[in-house]
Amino acid sequence: MRNRKKAEVKMIEEMRSQLLIQADRLGIKERYTPQWYAEQRILASGKVLSELYAERSNLEYEMNMLGTDKKELLIKLERLNIYIKKAEALRGQYQGEHDKVIDKSFKLTENRDTLSRLKPTTEIKATA
Repeated sequence: MRNRKKAEVKMIEEMRSQLLIQADRLGIKERYTPQWYAEQRILASGKVLSELYAERSNLEYEMNMLGTDKKELLIKLERLNIYIKKAEALRGQYQGEHDKVIDKSFKLTENRDTLSRLKPTTEIKATA
């Protein structure tokens, strides 16, 4: 299991580096910031969650209206609820990571603004 996860992380990192290479060639590398990556994770987890919620609604409808095999549907619903809880936890984790990135970039910007205010504004002119 650990080797599989390492392989997945390695593949994702390779894809990220290829994306940055292509973005650099196109002159849009500055768009792919850590904030952008965090936002993409949140959006992707939202899409997955909406699909899981839709599937749960379909199963509940099938169980209540169509009267099919309820035991089998209950098992599917139970598994689906576990997946939903995991996806919600991941989304919360991604939201936390996004907030950290925002805070970090805000602090960097704030420090940059403070430093620019501290720079001397008078120019030294050379006399000849």
